[in-house]
Amino acid sequence: MKKPQAKFSAIQKWFWLCTVFICSGWCSNLYADEKNDPFRFEITPYLWVASIKGTVAAGGGESPPIDSNYSFFSLDNVDGVASATFTARKKQWGLLFDFLYVAYEDTFLEGTPLPITPRLEGRIIEFAGSYTPSSIENLDFIAGLRRQDITISLASLNRKPEQAAIWTDAFAGIIYSLPLKGNFQATFRGDLGGSKSDIAVNAEAMLRYQLGDTFSMKFGYRYLKVKFNDTDFIYDLSLDGFLFGLGIHF
Repeated sequence: MKKPQAKFSAIQKWFWLCTVFICSGWCSNLYADEKNDPFRFEITPYLWVASIKGTVAAGGGESPPIDSNYSFFSLDNVDGVASATFTARKKQWGLLFDFLYVAYEDTFLEGTPLPITPRLEGRIIEFAGSYTPSSIENLDFIAGLRRQDITISLASLNRKPEQAAIWTDAFAGIIYSLPLKGNFQATFRGDLGGSKSDIAVNAEAMLRYQLGDTFSMKFGYRYLKVKFNDTDFIYDLSLDGFLFGLGIHF
């Protein structure tokens, strides 16, 4: 199966350079003063209730716009979902990892001689390094890579044609944390990416409530826009919706 390819523009190369710079600094300073400042880790399983709008097409063909009101993206058609984040911090340096998997599947004309089963399956894996400058309080600079694996298929009778696209984007952005009263904290994140994609925009606002030393509750809103255009695959989607998570600290 042919995998879509794309050329690098000047701005896309800039994203890669930012990523290499921050990750290189993170690696070189990670083990400094280990006894005085141990690692802090956090794992957060979460559920992102996202609506989906845009266009997906394979083989150079056209497809109608995808809207969250279309029943294909209802909860009844979710065939699988898994998502979690992992963070590690040490002094001014940090590491972020995010994984999201989702699959939608439905069957039309069920019970007839010609049933049709469309399926959309996607994986998004994000890896980034962060740096907190001592001169700016509560602000992190982040840079990393976001890998996306999208497969669409249409099963009918004994045939199941499918088209897949796998690409990796570099991104850079900021995270701002705002301490609130009591055990509450607000966090805002924004980043802009590109490499294989024409553009990738990610924004997030989260409210955290610390339950103790080990657990925290998270509630927020996330928006992700990705535009990828190749001769064999068109993927132009925006995902946005509320996010719920449970942070586990150790």
